[in-house]
Amino acid sequence: MKNSFLLSVCVAGMLMACSNTKETPSGLKFTVLKSGSAGVAENGQIMIIDFLFKDNKDSVWTDSRTNPLPAMFRKDSAMTIDPVMQVMQMLGKGDSVTFRIPAIELFQKAFQPLPPGVDSTTVFIFQLGVRDVVTEERAREIQNEYMARQNEEALNAEKEQLSRDTVAIDLFLKEKAIVAKKTQSGLRYVIARPGAGTNAQEGDRVKVNYTGTLLDGTFFDSSIESVAKANNAFNEQRPYGPLELTLGTGQVIPGWEEALGLMNKGSRMTVYIPSTLAYGNRRRSEVIAENSILVFEMELVDIEKAK
Repeated sequence: MKNSFLLSVCVAGMLMACSNTKETPSGLKFTVLKSGSAGVAENGQIMIIDFLFKDNKDSVWTDSRTNPLPAMFRKDSAMTIDPVMQVMQMLGKGDSVTFRIPAIELFQKAFQPLPPGVDSTTVFIFQLGVRDVVTEERAREIQNEYMARQNEEALNAEKEQLSRDTVAIDLFLKEKAIVAKKTQSGLRYVIARPGAGTNAQEGDRVKVNYTGTLLDGTFFDSSIESVAKANNAFNEQRPYGPLELTLGTGQVIPGWEEALGLMNKGSRMTVYIPSTLAYGNRRRSEVIAENSILVFEMELVDIEKAK
C-alpha cells in the first residue's frame, strides 16, 4: 500500500515535469515557468515580450526590461529555422519560459556570424515572458505614447540644461565684467565691430572667419591659420580661410545660424552659445564634451544675398 502510494507520487511528479517541458519543430526543448490562460497568440497579433539573454558565465547580453519601449514580436506561423522565433511562435499572453542553446546553433540558425571572441561551445540562456498580446493598432498606439514621453522628457531635459548653461554664461560674463546682449533662445553676444548693410538672412551665402573655445578658454578650432598655429592646432591637411555656407540649410549648429542672423558684412562678434544650441548631450570631440558651452569669435567677411 505504501509502495503503491510512493509510486503514484513519483509518476505524478514525472508527468508534471514532462508537462513543463515543450519542444519546437526544430527540436529545441524549453521549460514553461508559467502558463497564461489565453492560449497561443493568433497570427497577426503583436506580442509584447520581456526577455533576458545571457551566457553561461552569467554575463547579460540583453535585458529588454531596461528599455522604456517594450520589445514587440508579430506572430506569424510561417516556418522559420530561427530557434528563438520558433519558441515565441508557441507562446501566448501570460506565458513565461526558459531554455538553453549553444552559441553555434543560436547564431547559425539566425543567419548571423558567430560574434568575435565567442566560443562556439558557449551556452546561452534565454528567459522569455509574454506581457501582453495586442492588435497592430494598439501596438502603434503604444509606440506613439512612448515617442511622446521621450519627446517630453527630452524637452524637459533641454530646458533644465539651458537653465544651467544660462546661469554659467551669465556668471562668467559678470566675473569678466563683460556686457553682453541676449536673445530669447539663451544666446549671449557682444558686437566688437559693427559692419555695414543689412544683416545676413536665410538663403544668403556667407563667408565667416571664426575661432572657437570653451567657456574656460580651451581652444578647439579656428579658420585662421595663424591662430591655429599659435594654439598648436595647425593641420596641414585642412584648408584655412573663411568658412562658406548658406544660412538656413542646417550646415551649422543652431547657435551659429542665429548668431549670423545678427551680423552684417564686416562685423565682428563674440557669441556665447549654450550647449542646447550647439551639440547638446553629444560628445563632439576630445575637447567638446557633452553639454559644452561654446564661445566663438566671428567675423562676417562677406554676404552674397539670396536671389
